Amino acid sequence: MAVSLLVRILAHLRDDLSAQVAGWWRDGLGRLRRAWAARPPKRRLSAQALVAALLLLGLASLDARGRLADRLPSPLDWRALTALLERDALAGDLVAIFPPWLDRAREAVPARLPLLATSALDAEWLPDVRRVWLVAAGGVSSIGPRLPLATRTAASDGQQVGRLRVTRLDLANPVTTLGALPDQPGAPVRWREVRGVARRCLELAARPGETARLAWPRLRLGGALAGHAALLGGPVDGQARLRLRFDGEQPISIDVAARGGWLPFRVDTTRLADHGHALALEAELPGGATFCLEAVVLP
Repeated sequence: MAVSLLVRILAHLRDDLSAQVAGWWRDGLGRLRRAWAARPPKRRLSAQALVAALLLLGLASLDARGRLADRLPSPLDWRALTALLERDALAGDLVAIFPPWLDRAREAVPARLPLLATSALDAEWLPDVRRVWLVAAGGVSSIGPRLPLATRTAASDGQQVGRLRVTRLDLANPVTTLGALPDQPGAPVRWREVRGVARRCLELAARPGETARLAWPRLRLGGALAGHAALLGGPVDGQARLRLRFDGEQPISIDVAARGGWLPFRVDTTRLADHGHALALEAELPGGATFCLEAVVLP
């Protein structure tokens, strides 16, 4: 009799529990239906979701900024870099910073040393540069397994300066020059940004319908006149023509498009490599455009 009573009690408890669960289920579904029926308009929901997303993004940005600051080089690291370059850097050295946005390096590098900030160091031809000091902030970026200029480097030497990794790259075959057009008397020189890199430009500009001209009566030439040209400003589909005229002879023309970037050129001047020669530059430009010219005299 005790067993049958226990069975009836358990069955009653089961039925009571099932009824409670079913009631909770119906009550929950009813609340969901009422909440869904009373939901805000779609525009308000979208606005609320956008506000929540922006809030989360802002919090994440603040957290990332704090963590980034902890990985950046300290003021002591920058002072150590300045002391290292002041002691060991020589004429013909260049400092390359990585990543390019590491602007604090511009304050730490001695003013006598040229500085280049680009992630495409392999694409630079680096005239008159014999050694490159690669300054990298390893805590915020990675150069990768292969050093820049690896195929052009005869030797390299790296050292850790706090959170900075400083690597000196000795170039195997540096490009030596006899001079540069931007260094000639009367050359209109200005620093301009070309393809994300600050470059010292020999500028050629003129009013609409006119031709830009620049000339030197006696320029020492070597085996070649080489460099790069870029068209800055003006229409996005603009086209310009640069003409180089030696001693009043027929000009050599170089066509440059606005989308052409940093166009390399090389003009053979072997037959003129004796005494000084007259050189005239002429440029036909679209309205509002300027020529940025980098040109050096090669032996």
